[in-house]
Amino acid sequence: MKKNLNNIAFSIYSNKGIFALLLGSGISKKSGIPTGWDIVVDLIKKIARLENENCEPSPEEWYRNKFHEEPDYSNILEKIASTPTERLNILKSYFEGKDEADLYQPTEAHKSIARLIKKGYFKVIITTNFDRLTEKALLEEGIEPLVIRHPSDIEGTIPLVHTKFILIKINGDYLDSRFLNTKEELNEYPDILNNYLLKIFNEYGIISCGWSAKWDVGLINTIKQCNNFRFSSYWSFIHNCNPELKEISDTRKGYNIKIEDADHFFKELLEKIEALETFDNEDPLSADIAVARLKKYISKEENTINLRDLLIHECLKVQEKVQNAVKPNQNLEAEQFRDILKLYLSSLEILIPLCINGTYWTKESHHKFFKEILLRLMVPPKINGSYNQESFDFNLIPTLCIFYSIGLTATKTRNYKLLSEIFQIKINDLYYPEAEKIYLISKINSALIEKDFFNKIINSNKKTPMSSYIKEKLRPFFQDIIFDDNDFEQNFALFEYILSLNYSHLVVDRYHNDWAPLGEYQWKFRYFNRGNNSLIDFINSANEEKENWAPIQAGMFNKSYQRFNEIFEKLEEFRKNIHY
Repeated sequence: MKKNLNNIAFSIYSNKGIFALLLGSGISKKSGIPTGWDIVVDLIKKIARLENENCEPSPEEWYRNKFHEEPDYSNILEKIASTPTERLNILKSYFEGKDEADLYQPTEAHKSIARLIKKGYFKVIITTNFDRLTEKALLEEGIEPLVIRHPSDIEGTIPLVHTKFILIKINGDYLDSRFLNTKEELNEYPDILNNYLLKIFNEYGIISCGWSAKWDVGLINTIKQCNNFRFSSYWSFIHNCNPELKEISDTRKGYNIKIEDADHFFKELLEKIEALETFDNEDPLSADIAVARLKKYISKEENTINLRDLLIHECLKVQEKVQNAVKPNQNLEAEQFRDILKLYLSSLEILIPLCINGTYWTKESHHKFFKEILLRLMVPPKINGSYNQESFDFNLIPTLCIFYSIGLTATKTRNYKLLSEIFQIKINDLYYPEAEKIYLISKINSALIEKDFFNKIINSNKKTPMSSYIKEKLRPFFQDIIFDDNDFEQNFALFEYILSLNYSHLVVDRYHNDWAPLGEYQWKFRYFNRGNNSLIDFINSANEEKENWAPIQAGMFNKSYQRFNEIFEKLEEFRKNIHY
């Protein structure tokens, strides 16, 4: 699943303190401090000078030809310095300026990180860097960091859960001769450090920046030992993601994020989180306040941006709450699914009223916002290997609830233009994203969850359990718009019938060509002349108005009455053969 900076910012904002930062040398590059590779190239040039040879124009190629090995950071250091103290003196010049006036200063990335730490969003930084720019940025924000520079520092450190912030310099500090630098030193960490890091990687989400996953074998091995992926991980890169970082991301079941550079990444992250803070200062305390704000925004064109922000902000909150509630490969008991249903409904307590009232008062220019919500909620969970069909489909129930909220309101207001637009939304194939796009309604309909399985979950024996369950749960949200119970029943039936017609018209199923999802109307109003005036009026108006019929004018059925009539007869033939 593709992720962007908005997703990361919202995850950090919504899960304060549960992400740890993993920072590499790229974070300090703009300060003037060289990266590990920059130091490698410079050291090669110095070796060539000692050998009285010219290594230009390609120092690394010269090194390969001279020593018959890859120009490795640690190999080169071992050639020119045998002890940690000697290596410290060699490397010291790379981490300090030429003089007091030319000291390296924290970058925009360091400063943004320090501000986010001050706000409480990060409690842990793991860094491979030897420099002290992070500490300097923190001190400028008035934060005295607890720093682990050597495995021995871990002993006596207060437990992570009780620390406000801790900086872990896993390879050491350039002013401490105990720092790790050679391949042998970096290949395997002492048990106390390995276990400490493993606890962090298992218990925190990870956001990585400036780290290539090329050199730190010990760190890589520690990450690969993780078996808990409760929180997401994001592995950023510039230009192209190298195979080593991609492998780590896949191992961690994380996401690769392309960025411009560390400064832009953390500066934008800070700005987006601060924007969310500002929004939440006025954030709705209840659905009533949210709806009041929506009505204020939707009535004036100049508030269109605020309207979209309100809707999408609440949509993102829902996504964050329900994301990965059910893993696609999980086999859960009915009781567990029942609990997840409660989670879904509680997470939708504000978004459903927003969508109902937004659809009720909508202008055509606002339709795109409601389609965007459906598309955002429709992003399926990642499938790695085998999956359980029921578990996979269960993740789509929040989308179904919102789809019915919009569709039922549009049916009540006879907004056939919006209905036509949401029926014609196309999405990536849920199982084969590279395949041709499919219609959203091919999945989001009353047959989303298999009948017997859903009946077991909700402890019922309903004829159309998914349809009946959604109707029952949506009814309280519609009290202000459809106050009469019979009116609600009739409009609910009409919406599901229009959905069935549009499914028959749009979705081509080569295995079940005549099949269509049927809702409660199939058995409650099997014969239209027995109790449902809305269905009778709908069919009568089609036959009377033909090409001038409102649904056809709105774009349904290829704008053709003849096509509608074909679909109507096809659906009726199918319905005759369905008995409960």
